[in-house]
Amino acid sequence: MSNYKYKITHVGIHTVEALEPERIELEKIGAEQIVFPTLTTEEDMIKSTLGSDGMIIMESDVSRAVMEASPECKIILRTGVGVDTIDIESATDLGIAVVNVPDVWIREVANHALALILACNRRLFLLDSKIRSGEWPRTIPSPVGSLHGETLGIIGFGQIGRELALRVKALGLKILVSDPYVSPDIFADFGVTAVSLDNLFEVSDYVSVHTPLNEETRHIIDEKALKKMKSNSYVINTARGPVVDNDALAKALAGNWIAGAGIDVFEQEPPRDNPLIKLANVILTSHSAYYSDPALEALAVRCGQEVARVLTGKIPLHLVNPEVLGKLKLQ
Repeated sequence: MSNYKYKITHVGIHTVEALEPERIELEKIGAEQIVFPTLTTEEDMIKSTLGSDGMIIMESDVSRAVMEASPECKIILRTGVGVDTIDIESATDLGIAVVNVPDVWIREVANHALALILACNRRLFLLDSKIRSGEWPRTIPSPVGSLHGETLGIIGFGQIGRELALRVKALGLKILVSDPYVSPDIFADFGVTAVSLDNLFEVSDYVSVHTPLNEETRHIIDEKALKKMKSNSYVINTARGPVVDNDALAKALAGNWIAGAGIDVFEQEPPRDNPLIKLANVILTSHSAYYSDPALEALAVRCGQEVARVLTGKIPLHLVNPEVLGKLKLQ
């Protein structure tokens, strides 16, 4: 196609293969897909996205200045759940729809959180390293809980937290939840017990966080929270990096305040200077909880379709800033 009606800038690449389904969906409405790797400065973002009718963003920051450089922009789509990298207030003011994709990899993230819980409980990486170094441990180094009969505390009971609850129930864990924005009826439906955040920290054997990142949740697990936790407990984070204070967590792990952690997301990514890297009682994964081949293909299709919806005057499936509808007429 040589004459395009729209310019869509895609910033950040999961895989090259995943770009093709997105391109196909965009070309159905005459939109050109222009791809850049992750951009880390506002200057590069302005230069690369200049004149865009829409942006698809993996993890780069989108400031007001970036948006103002593309006055025809109608949509900024974040390829995951969190939208803390986008200046939503400015987007609304400028008549730009902010869209996220919160429902493609719910089960993948829940599965990853469960995998980290199991790996921590069975101390799999420690056993693996011992065998590779020539040891043959006949027991697992303590602490090793039974898992069944233990307590999982879930912070944030949205779709992913609920999927995790369904999974761990089969293992015989007691489930505590802290989420002030969820109806008591939902807790009852899932057979979980709502508690205060402090109580959750104090009694849980595993604390898994599943909140968005905002001013209320930033460092929700901090030094004060970690000191409340039991010495045999674990922190699991597959949400957003800054919901856990990485320095405080490293201090807690080094001091054996808690037994360990499973961390998929970090305050700075990649976490090259993160103190967690040097600790043996934490399992680290590379912000990959979302990943499965089918989920990535579904994401690519969804991204193309959501951009197409907005540019053709339709309301997207997941509009983060509905207030924009007063300026951006969508049906």
